[in-house]
Amino acid sequence: MSRIPGTECPACLERLGEQALAGLLLEPADLAEVRLGIERITRRGLAQGEAPAFIASEFFAYVRQRTNGADPFAAKKAADFAAARLASARLEGAPDTFAARARLAVLGNAMDHFFLADTSRLWEQGGSLDLGRDDLALAETCLTLGARVVVLADNCGEQAFDRMLAQHLLWRGCEVHYVVKAGPVQNDLSLADLNAAYENFGLGRVWGIAPPAVGLDPEAAPDELRELLAGADLVVAKGMGHFETLGLGRGMLEAGSAPWPLLMLFLAKCEGVALYLPCA
Repeated sequence: MSRIPGTECPACLERLGEQALAGLLLEPADLAEVRLGIERITRRGLAQGEAPAFIASEFFAYVRQRTNGADPFAAKKAADFAAARLASARLEGAPDTFAARARLAVLGNAMDHFFLADTSRLWEQGGSLDLGRDDLALAETCLTLGARVVVLADNCGEQAFDRMLAQHLLWRGCEVHYVVKAGPVQNDLSLADLNAAYENFGLGRVWGIAPPAVGLDPEAAPDELRELLAGADLVVAKGMGHFETLGLGRGMLEAGSAPWPLLMLFLAKCEGVALYLPCA
């Protein structure tokens, strides 16, 4: 898959690798060896033009293999849960419409400790967040009574904002399926994270079946997830990783990597993605 252009990709991947290493309890010699492995995977992926999400997924799999499945971001994810509870409480009075609640889900994508920008202006906009591309009216046509909506979750903390969208969808009679990772990968939500934080409520049916990778590679999805997606009337994919692995700038119902109606809700967090995005 073609890599989203961006001169900052190598530095961003290097920073992500260093953040992962900082959360590992390894002896100095072992840490140095894992660092070399991450650097080797990153150089090879960039040389082959892979999307940053796939490169990160590969080196996170390498880290898990070398550390018996350790989660280097466990402490940061706990902090994200706490911050999200406080931030989302400020938005409880948002209008109960699909457009407003979808915008809150986009706003929740700022709950990302890898994203260092000042988000204070975003919080002031709340449910009226201005979108660079707005496919929400088109997506809403999929929400007939009994429609199956599959939400592909992103970062820890975002569930507090996604819950407001899920509650609206359930209220209007949709069947909501909230899909999180089966295991740890960067700061993405996993089923273990949700259960440990007592945050697995109000999201519809929760599934911990997404592979522990950044975004989603449809070819690597387990059969259970493939079947769930195949029967979806609308798939809501949260986060930039899903944009890199599924969307790559295509419109919601245009031909792309995903064979289902796809709505991507995320903040562009680097110049490369922002320049790649089509605006309506």
